[in-house]
Amino acid sequence: MIYQLAEKAKSALCVICLFLLPGPASAQVEAGIAAENTSIQPGRAFTAAIHFRMAPGWHIYGQDPGDTGLPTTVSWDLPKGFAVGDLAWPPPQRFVSQGSTSYGYEGEVSLLARMTPPSDLASPGKATIRAHVGWLACRIECTPGRADLALALPVTSAAPAVDARWAAVAAAAGAADAGAPTAGASTPSPGVGLPGFLIALALAFIGGVILNLMPCVLPVISLKVFSFIRNSGDGQGSALRHGLLFAAGVLVSFWVIAGVLTALRAGGQLIGWGFQFQSPVIVTITAALFFLIGLNLLGVFEFNFPIGVGSLSGRTGSAGSFLSGLLATAVATPCTAPFMGAALGYALTQPAAVSFVVFTALALGLAAPYVLLSALPGLAKRIPRPGPWMVTLRQVLAFPMLGAVIWMMYVLETQTGFPSILVLLSTLLAAGLGAWIYGRWGGVERTRRSRVISACLAVVLVVGATAFSASRSAAAVSSSAPGTASDPARGAWEPWSPGRLSQLQAAGTPVFVDFTAKWCLTCQVNEKVALENPAVQSAFHEAEVATLRADWTDRNDAIAAALARLGRAGVPVYALYPRGSSIPVLLPEVLTPGVVLEALRKLR
Repeated sequence: MIYQLAEKAKSALCVICLFLLPGPASAQVEAGIAAENTSIQPGRAFTAAIHFRMAPGWHIYGQDPGDTGLPTTVSWDLPKGFAVGDLAWPPPQRFVSQGSTSYGYEGEVSLLARMTPPSDLASPGKATIRAHVGWLACRIECTPGRADLALALPVTSAAPAVDARWAAVAAAAGAADAGAPTAGASTPSPGVGLPGFLIALALAFIGGVILNLMPCVLPVISLKVFSFIRNSGDGQGSALRHGLLFAAGVLVSFWVIAGVLTALRAGGQLIGWGFQFQSPVIVTITAALFFLIGLNLLGVFEFNFPIGVGSLSGRTGSAGSFLSGLLATAVATPCTAPFMGAALGYALTQPAAVSFVVFTALALGLAAPYVLLSALPGLAKRIPRPGPWMVTLRQVLAFPMLGAVIWMMYVLETQTGFPSILVLLSTLLAAGLGAWIYGRWGGVERTRRSRVISACLAVVLVVGATAFSASRSAAAVSSSAPGTASDPARGAWEPWSPGRLSQLQAAGTPVFVDFTAKWCLTCQVNEKVALENPAVQSAFHEAEVATLRADWTDRNDAIAAALARLGRAGVPVYALYPRGSSIPVLLPEVLTPGVVLEALRKLR
C-alpha cells in the first residue's frame, strides 16, 4: 500500500529541483518578465507577469499538473518593502496520453501577480524586480528548464504610463481549452501538503530502520553491537546514555548532509544521496579510514578511534559514541533502503525546513534499533561477562572493515582505472607502517619523547600518503563520459541516455532502466541476485524488453535530472516503461528474481 501511495505521489515531488537547475532557459521554452506600466509610482499597485512562449508541440504544466508532470514554479526576489500577491493561473489545457491526464499550457501563457511598492520608495530612482522560474517542458520526451529574470523600472512621482506591449502579454493570461478546469481548480496531486508530508515521514523512518540491514552498513552494525556489549557492564543509565549519544551523532551527520545537499542544489548542482562517493578523493580517503579501523580492531595500535570501540583496556567515551554515529551515517550514504527513495525524492524538492524534518525522520529510523537495545534493562543481563572472548570478537570484526576496503578499491578502479589501485595499495602500505610505528612505540608505557616521535611519524605517513593518493586519483579520473560506458561482463545492457530512451519509446518498445552506481553496494547485490539471473534475462528477452543501464558512479547531470523526474534522489532505482507509455512502473529498491519476473508478467 505504501509503495502504491509513493508511486502516485512521485510526479508531484520534484518541484524545487527544477527551479534549481543550472543554465539558461531551455530551447523549448522562452521565459520573460513584464509589467503593465513603464515606471513605478511609490505606494501605487501594478501588475507584473511571467510570460512563457513554448515551441510547437511542447507544453509546460500548471500549479496542479495532474497524473504526470511537474508544477511550474516562480520565486520572487523583490526590492525591500515590496509586497506581492498570489500568482493568477489561467485555466489550463488538458493533455491526455496513454490514459494519463495532465494539465498545463502550450503556445503562450502569462502568470500575473499584483505588486505594491512601499509608499516611501525613493523617487526618482530605479527598482529591479527579479524572478527565478522553473518548469518541465514535455512533448514525448521531457526537459527541465529554468531562468533568472529581471526587470528594472524607473521610480517616479508622476502617474505611470501603460506599457504598449502589455496588451499582448495580458492576452496570454486568459486562454484555455474548452472543458479544461477553471482557474484555481484543484486536480488530484497526491504528495503535496500534509498527507504527502506525513507519508514522507513514515517512509523516511521505516527506510532508516531498514537501512541498518543494507550491505554497506553491515560492517558498522557489528561495531555498534560490540560497543553495546562493552558499555552494557556500566549499567542501564550508561548504556542508554551511549545509545542517545550515538543517535545524536547520526542526527547531526544527517543534518549536515541535508544542509550540504540543499546548499549545493541551490547553487545549481544536480546531486543526490551518496553524491560524495562520485569523487575519487572521497573514495580514497574512505578506503584509508576503513583500513585503519581494521588495523585498530586487530590490535596493531590502540587509539580511541571514532567508531565507538576504543581500546580494550578502557570503556568507550561519550565522544566515541557520538562519533560512531557519524561513521554509521558516512558508510550508509552509498545505500538506499526500501521506502527511502520516495522520502528522499520528496525531501530534496521541498523547502529547507521540510527537507530537514524528513532527514531527521530518516536519522531517527537509522538510530532507533541501537537506542532501543540500549534502553532495554533486561538485555544487558543476557550478555556474557567480559573476557577473552571479546578479544576474539574484536579481531573477527576487523575483517568486514577490510572487506569494505576491497569494495572501495572496486569503486576507485571503475572511476580512475587500474593505476590508481596501485597508488592506493602503496598508500595503505604506508598507512599500515605508520599505524604499526604508533602501536609499537606510542603506548602509554613509553617515554614522552617516544610517544611524540611515533605519533608524528604516524601522522606524516598516514596523512601524507593518503593526500598523495587522493590527489593522484583526482587527476586520473577517466576521460570517458560517465554513465555511457557499457560493461560487456554484465550482459546485454545498453548505456542509458534520454535520447535512446525516447527512441525506444517512440518505437513502442518496453524499456527497463537500471539506475545504478559502483559505489552502491545494494545496486551490485541486486544486479548479481536478480538482474543477472538467467530466468530474469530470459524473461526480458521473451517480453522484448530493452534493458538500459544508467551508471551514476561518476557525476552525470542527465541521470540526476532523470532521477528527479522520477521523484528519487539516489540509487538504486528500477524503472520499467510499458509499451507505448512514458510513465514507468518503479520497482522496489531491493530486488529478487520474483519481483522482476512479476513486473514483466504484468506487461503481457
